[in-house]
Amino acid sequence: MNTLSINSHWQLFLDDFIIARATGLTRVVHHPRPCGVVIPADKPWETAGASPIFVERRDDGSFVAYYSARWWDCDRGKTLKGFENDRAHHIFSGIAYAESEDGIHWNKPSLGLVEAPAKVDWKRNSPFPSPEGVTKDNNLGVPISFITDLGRYGNVDDPAKRYAIRLSPPAGKGVGCSWKYSPNGYFAGELPNFLNDPDWQKRLIDSGGSFDPRRHLLHFYDSLNDEWVAIEQGATGGWLPSREIARFASKDLVHWYSQAVLYPDTDDPHRPDCYDEPMSLQPFCCGQVALGLLSWFHSDRTHPEGGPNLADTSKPVGHTDHWPWCRKGTNEMRITISRDGGKTWDRKISRQPWIPHGTEQRSYDRLVISALPPITVGEEDWFYCSVVDGDHLVIRNNTDQQPYYHDRPAKSQTALYIQKHNRYVSLTANNYKEILITKPIIIEGDRLQLNVDASRGIVRAGIVSAEKVSTFEGTALSDAPHLLLRENPIDGFTFDDCEPILCDSIEHTVHFKKGPDISALKGQRVCLAFEMVDADLYGFRFR
Repeated sequence: MNTLSINSHWQLFLDDFIIARATGLTRVVHHPRPCGVVIPADKPWETAGASPIFVERRDDGSFVAYYSARWWDCDRGKTLKGFENDRAHHIFSGIAYAESEDGIHWNKPSLGLVEAPAKVDWKRNSPFPSPEGVTKDNNLGVPISFITDLGRYGNVDDPAKRYAIRLSPPAGKGVGCSWKYSPNGYFAGELPNFLNDPDWQKRLIDSGGSFDPRRHLLHFYDSLNDEWVAIEQGATGGWLPSREIARFASKDLVHWYSQAVLYPDTDDPHRPDCYDEPMSLQPFCCGQVALGLLSWFHSDRTHPEGGPNLADTSKPVGHTDHWPWCRKGTNEMRITISRDGGKTWDRKISRQPWIPHGTEQRSYDRLVISALPPITVGEEDWFYCSVVDGDHLVIRNNTDQQPYYHDRPAKSQTALYIQKHNRYVSLTANNYKEILITKPIIIEGDRLQLNVDASRGIVRAGIVSAEKVSTFEGTALSDAPHLLLRENPIDGFTFDDCEPILCDSIEHTVHFKKGPDISALKGQRVCLAFEMVDADLYGFRFR
């Protein structure tokens, strides 16, 4: 077996990268705790939704959020050339600002920057809400359309390039035109203080490029391939048989290439009434790997307004903006992992929901449409997600242009989900002794730490030499993991030498009762082994 060189980053069990053999263990996806809607769409300029773009926890523990606020305006929408009778395009938007002391209760301060609807008329274009009057007493006008924390999530060490930013159009031109934005990309060492610093734009560093040439932003720097990466839906922008996830990459932020990296395969359901496909993927770097928050769509291609006529593809779809993928359906959040800079994504645990969608038609989370990278609060990871209280279908009937639900159009809001740090997936043992053995590794630290829940059972760790052992009366050599465990124990680091682990901890330090410290094994080629009873092991690292 090849020897893996690992450092102080956590080795998680989302795939089999580090595993040589696991007997009787089950890989379990752990679901975050839903905390409900925390930034509701409750303002006249949020009748279509309030979806998170960027959330950060400040050094003092408070939070700041930028989000997309969208509202319906059927009267104004009739002036859009080509969409006069298409209510699906009668949505306008602006970027809004919110702040919170605890990340749960949010305040939407009045910024007085741009005009937006003052009230809502629910009768004029019923059941679509119509704006009434205008006011600057709102929290709109954020001059930043997209932002990514490259220092925390994007594998960037340069403090001057911690944030990747794309600006909104000049005030007054961008509100209500969500598809218009400044194409230039900028870097910044600090989160711009556009509210109190009149010179905030002067502190930005022009990247010399446009970032992702479509509509999202720069996500991370891929040091393996020496290129900048953005992950987006659709590699070509043209017709596709289903949605796909694409990787956009550039050496200089000017010249980009794209490739499809995740799409439905033969193991995904593909019945017309349940055709599974990816909606989007939010990547973030976690040590040497990229984790992906994968938005997964269960589309219903049999619905009259749900896509092309599969029985007769020569018939028109009947909607002016029906790509082959504008369909009815539900949406959930899954998780996946990439070890090659986003070029391939492991599907082992992405075939089941990590954040399930609501089962009721009016569930606030009927669609879990997107998720931001986690914010660490104590021992927890907080995920802010865009959720929608209805199926993915704006218009129910193309003839009378009514919403899918007779009495309301669905709207997006911002919900919060919480789980313990790095506890996406565990290898779980039931009430019987099971064994996990890693591939050969080189120890580079002084301490072995586990993310483990042994509060109801027990875990013990051991370290064995990875050198091959003699078998069949010396006629053959073998590095079979179970033989290494039996034949190559290292004195002082056996299961019996390990102090039993009985706790629930996200970073428990393993102690051995006798013998030298783990640092004595630095540079040696070894395998780790874990003996588990009624416990969950989420990952390990050396520090």
